[in-house]
Amino acid sequence: MKRIIFLTLVLTLSALSSKAQDAEASDKKFRLEIEPASFAFRGFSGSLLYALTPDNSFSLGLYAASVNVPVFTRRNMFDNVGEDTSSVRLGFQAALMARYNINIFKNMESNPYVGLIFGWEYFDIDQPYNPETLRITTFIATPYVGYEFYFYKQMLFLNPQLRGVFYFGDKSSDASRPEQLTGGYLLPQLSLGVRF
Repeated sequence: MKRIIFLTLVLTLSALSSKAQDAEASDKKFRLEIEPASFAFRGFSGSLLYALTPDNSFSLGLYAASVNVPVFTRRNMFDNVGEDTSSVRLGFQAALMARYNINIFKNMESNPYVGLIFGWEYFDIDQPYNPETLRITTFIATPYVGYEFYFYKQMLFLNPQLRGVFYFGDKSSDASRPEQLTGGYLLPQLSLGVRF
């Protein structure tokens, strides 16, 4: 199933790139981004943004994700979750997204930006000492900074960014369990995108 989703995304990106390669940069209002690392963690994550301003500097959109949380990030995200023996999955995240491009390099499309992701998500945690899966639901606010590196006809881009992840309003399906979310952490991220 994951391969089918991945192939669909690749074909969609290819079709969009062939359709949009002759369009002017100002006519390309949509940005579709995927985060390739999520496929390695048996999931998906990505966003779709639409530019609201004529110069494409301000965009709004949607973000979604579902992945296995890698062991090396658990200590930053959770308290009382084992690193080697537990299983943690971000079941689903749905969020609104805003981005403002800072046009430092006026004659280039590649520029830095600031943004915010705001939404809701849930985690499922399995521990070897308890047969029941614990579910933690939470709201999330993620301010971020990044840089869009355009490398093909002002359309395809690489997007490294640094996110500050903050949780609030979290609820546990079993209040007696010790697992809980930390207040926040820094998350480096890399996505590939197409503007059309």
